[in-house]
Amino acid sequence: MKKILILLTLFLSLKVAAQTSQELILQANMKHEQGDYEGAIADYNKALEIDPRDKYAYVYRGDSRVQTGNLQGAVEDYSKALEIDERYAIAYYYRANIRYRLQDYEKALEDYNSMIKIVPLFSTGYNKRGKTRVELNDYKGAISDFNKAIEIDNKYAKAYLNRGNAKADIHDIQGAINDYNQAIIINPEFADAFYHRGFSKILLGNKESGCQDLQRAKSLGKPETSFLIKEFCQDMAPIRGQSW
Repeated sequence: MKKILILLTLFLSLKVAAQTSQELILQANMKHEQGDYEGAIADYNKALEIDPRDKYAYVYRGDSRVQTGNLQGAVEDYSKALEIDERYAIAYYYRANIRYRLQDYEKALEDYNSMIKIVPLFSTGYNKRGKTRVELNDYKGAISDFNKAIEIDNKYAKAYLNRGNAKADIHDIQGAINDYNQAIIINPEFADAFYHRGFSKILLGNKESGCQDLQRAKSLGKPETSFLIKEFCQDMAPIRGQSW
């Protein structure tokens, strides 16, 4: 019996040792989905020891590193994937998103440019690049990107919101309101659109309607709206029986 247990233990250890990189990646992906990011990273490490040219493993490990807060490590993983395949569009996209979070807007813009060259009809790519251009004060370029995102997907509420914000930044307040209107038509519970439309209306002197929008934004879960309500709407009586 003792001999059988020893043989069984040896068999199991050999089986574990013989795991392929793909099996390890599958195991790591499951751990990632379950929220065990450190465990996932450990398995991706093992997979990459077996196959250091697996671009997918680098991207997956980068995603897990993002979840652990290791943003720079994620950038390094996406970069490694791109060393293996310079046309790996999703790696450009993910690296751009992290560089944006790190406020490295110039590098993020370069990545979005590379990604869009490979996937020219990706509406989210144009929307993200537009937001990056706003951070670089290129409002004309940003609006052009939001236009393209909307051209590809005319139901893209966030692109309308972002274009509205860019228009507001260049003092085209009515143009901004028009975009917020469209965003709300597409998504009638879009708190950010009500928030920005409300403030824009107040800037144009339409205080009553603007305050209604701010109240609506607050009711939809945007608590920071309370500051604007306190600042601009405190002297207004509550609107009775308002139907949204």
